[in-house]
Amino acid sequence: MANADQLTIAKPHYTFFVSGIPNVGKSSFINLFKKDIDDNKNKLRVAPEPGVTKKISNRLKILHSPSVYIYDTPGVNLPVFDSPETILKLAACGCVPSSVTGHVQAADYLLFWLNRKQQYKYAFLSGLAAPSNNIVEVLAYYARRKNLMRDGKPLIKEAAQHFLIRFNRGEFGKIILEDF
Repeated sequence: MANADQLTIAKPHYTFFVSGIPNVGKSSFINLFKKDIDDNKNKLRVAPEPGVTKKISNRLKILHSPSVYIYDTPGVNLPVFDSPETILKLAACGCVPSSVTGHVQAADYLLFWLNRKQQYKYAFLSGLAAPSNNIVEVLAYYARRKNLMRDGKPLIKEAAQHFLIRFNRGEFGKIILEDF
């Protein structure tokens, strides 16, 4: 029989899995906790397009006392596309690749939503004098401002991709594409 000095008491620890639809910020969320543990060493990779996390991560420590561990997961819950508007919202938000709907179509839906909610910061960022309902006009101004040009012509598809990325970074404001 071991004496009391030789006994070790297991310290409590907790383990969590972060899961959800693709590209909602699971890895970014974990990185927020990790920075306090390892000063942003070994950050999880993130990108504006889904599919960066391909498999369940190794166990990651995010808190020392009590010990808390977390696992990152790839997008596992497929979104339900109950309407064309749903897929456009998800594409605009980066939850599904905007290539599914077409970059310009996703940007056009976003423009419709921004104008409907009178969120006009995009106009200033695109170099427009006033808001517009014409996505090609908005993207052409944006392309010129960002030098997304080829042979003197604006690269509309590339401008649409940049437009969506800026929206997803919050540069147009804190906007939710839902009516409550």
